[in-house]
Amino acid sequence: MKPIYFPFTYVSRPIAAALAACFKQTVVYQPSRHNIPPENQMWADSGIIDLRVPIAGDENKLEAILKDYNAWANLHQGGTLDFFKAWEGKIPFFDETFSSQIRADIKKQSSAGQSLKEPEDIFRARLFLHIAQNFDLQNNGLNQDLKLFDAMEQDLMKNLKGEDDALNPGAAAKKRFPISDPGFYMVAERLKAWTKLMQHDREPSGLYITTSRSVLDELLDKAPEIEMVIDFDSIPMHASRDETVEKWQDGLLASLNTLLTSAWPVSTDGMFEAPVVSGGDENVAIKLYIVAGETPYDFFVRCVGDNSPQAGLETERLRFKNTLIGIVEL
Repeated sequence: MKPIYFPFTYVSRPIAAALAACFKQTVVYQPSRHNIPPENQMWADSGIIDLRVPIAGDENKLEAILKDYNAWANLHQGGTLDFFKAWEGKIPFFDETFSSQIRADIKKQSSAGQSLKEPEDIFRARLFLHIAQNFDLQNNGLNQDLKLFDAMEQDLMKNLKGEDDALNPGAAAKKRFPISDPGFYMVAERLKAWTKLMQHDREPSGLYITTSRSVLDELLDKAPEIEMVIDFDSIPMHASRDETVEKWQDGLLASLNTLLTSAWPVSTDGMFEAPVVSGGDENVAIKLYIVAGETPYDFFVRCVGDNSPQAGLETERLRFKNTLIGIVEL
């Protein structure tokens, strides 16, 4: 069993490092086989993440409409970043204006002999996740530029004051610009679209990991009964793997699998221990919560209100008695 990252499809460098500190490999869904961000592919090639495309097909049509849509967004809102922020509080892949534009594009593409092979709501969700992915990628680039500018500004001020202990650029940037939360924008809509992919994954997992406090808060609001089972606040991040770290990661997953397959409550005394390894340059924190007596499918359906059929549902229900939701934070 591998943990599945949600509800995002783009993984920045800090997020990849944070996930790797806790797990050997994390599954990251992609809305299609096309337009995979180079960073995602780099983490996949290094083994940190497992890129998975639960829904394939209509790739060329999706790419064509995405291209047309990006042009439409640039014309109406000035680009993906501004457009995505402007839709906050709405459901873009169900909004009437958005839907009308998609239907027009679908009709145009169908006239060219490219009819849809999947339900329109699934296609819209995949398109929305592509737009969200582009937003997250561009937003990450903007954050990196702000961090660099801030670090240079701080260093310049130190030098002008004649102080010898100029701030370390990385430390200054982190202090004034902490890792932003991509889930701040349209958390409910992201979850609803991402759940469409999860419902088509034929390799079910019982462990779902986010890096967004906004996402976790949304789920806690929908399911206040979930219980915390793990709270580690200083897991070292290392540039390279070693046997001690991997042994701890294997033990963690084995213990979590016990929780997933056992009727709750289960005694967790002595089940979990923080990694006994020397500290790296930075640490991450991880919190894990159990949703007792509910499979991942049932839990996410309850939270997002979408009961579309799921691939491998019976296998999931036979395998998992509970669901685990976690957050990894820098």
